[in-house]
Amino acid sequence: MDGSRALIVSSSYSTDEMGHSIGKEAYSYHFVAQAFAPLLERLGHVTEITRPESRLDYALWRAERQGRAAVHLSFLPLHFTYLSSRAPNLAFPSWEFPDIPATNLGNNPRNNWARIANHLSLIVCHSQSARNAFRRAGVKTPLRVIPIPVPDTYFKLPLWEPGRATVLDCPCFEFPQTDGATETLAETTTRITGPSLKDHGRSIYRRFLKPYISGFLDRHIWYLARAAGLVRKRRPEDEIPCKLSKSVNLTDIVYTTVFNPFDPRKNWQDLLTAFLTAFADTSDVTLVIKLVLRPKMLRSGLLEIFEFYRKSGLQHRCKVVLIWSYLPDAQMHDLTQASTYYLNTSRAEGSCMPLQSFLAAGRPGIAPVHSGLADYFDEHVGFVVDSHPEPAAFPQDPDAHLATSWHRLVWSSLSEQLKASYRFVRDGYEQYRMIGLRARQSMEEYASTKAVRPKLSEAIDSLFGAVTEETGNASTAHSRPQVDLL
Repeated sequence: MDGSRALIVSSSYSTDEMGHSIGKEAYSYHFVAQAFAPLLERLGHVTEITRPESRLDYALWRAERQGRAAVHLSFLPLHFTYLSSRAPNLAFPSWEFPDIPATNLGNNPRNNWARIANHLSLIVCHSQSARNAFRRAGVKTPLRVIPIPVPDTYFKLPLWEPGRATVLDCPCFEFPQTDGATETLAETTTRITGPSLKDHGRSIYRRFLKPYISGFLDRHIWYLARAAGLVRKRRPEDEIPCKLSKSVNLTDIVYTTVFNPFDPRKNWQDLLTAFLTAFADTSDVTLVIKLVLRPKMLRSGLLEIFEFYRKSGLQHRCKVVLIWSYLPDAQMHDLTQASTYYLNTSRAEGSCMPLQSFLAAGRPGIAPVHSGLADYFDEHVGFVVDSHPEPAAFPQDPDAHLATSWHRLVWSSLSEQLKASYRFVRDGYEQYRMIGLRARQSMEEYASTKAVRPKLSEAIDSLFGAVTEETGNASTAHSRPQVDLL
């Protein structure tokens, strides 16, 4: 580490806060910052801050008092990025659309990414498509493409082999339901997430008030509560039989996917229906869905998926496993080892860190080739799903104008590629092993720490070169323009 340099890193949440922040807006930027952290620590003294609007200038001032040249690295979406006039500002925007906002969306100048981008000293994109989006908007700030590094541990995981069994000790749901389900989905989710405030209120009323009032008054209170929306109506999930498992045994062919069910870009509805249809009569196939949900959204997220599953009415012999709890690195490694393929059906991706990690572990993918995926995914490392562009809105646009595009997957192509991937591994393990090794080698050349380190080092050096230049020039040392991006 170069002790004469200070890297002030601003991100959405601290490591201690992540357990309660999974699934919140911009939560994934924390994982991007964590992926770069080991490399940044080699390049200077790293100080991580949150809430840069109030803490950034103070952190830079402290670095200056300690005799360190300082730069600011922002791992936040540009509309959440705060800049300082005390140091060069470098941003790492993870972007998945072919355009960036170049107007004040919702009359908010912070949503004008092109405006903010032109105040930066340097922009690091994680894909060629993101770089092209900034260039297309006329951004003049220097741009570099540096992939998000994959942890070395994934490259060291053994390749998947048939016949291996893995037990994950984490709570989950399994479908189709086995005999002996003793409670409904609504009861199970209440047991997992705890009762709501309305549930608490109903319980207090039943225990402490109802026994002491007349039936006439009780009925009137019930009518008033129903009019106020306090009486829970009978819902479909009240009828869905459910059984919670404390662990899951993964054997045979396993497909894994990771997504937030409230993110429309993830397109999980096509993923689920295509999988259940393709493997309706196949009993040796499992789909593991690792949900990314913050605790407050857990109940609604689970019900969202189960309600869609119920309405689909699809009968199937394949197994679906739903995991919602946070998995530490060791369990994510276990899940990766148990997996045969990684499945991605997104409409747009900045990078897809899980797919990169699974490819590094020698697990081929099933995914489209668009946005950030196009830099590293093709038919040599997995099975390509056809897709076509269609109009879309920027996620931060409150008016949801169709100002950009994402990709609509071809459902029949997804279904056929799932079937092809199954035949591929069943017809001969050696060919599967070869494509797994090719995926690992491809990711090693693209996003290993060894591949990323020189690119990142060169980018950081260029910023400190600018700091040294200004320090040596008294007339410019105090002339950095004030940045007003409120």
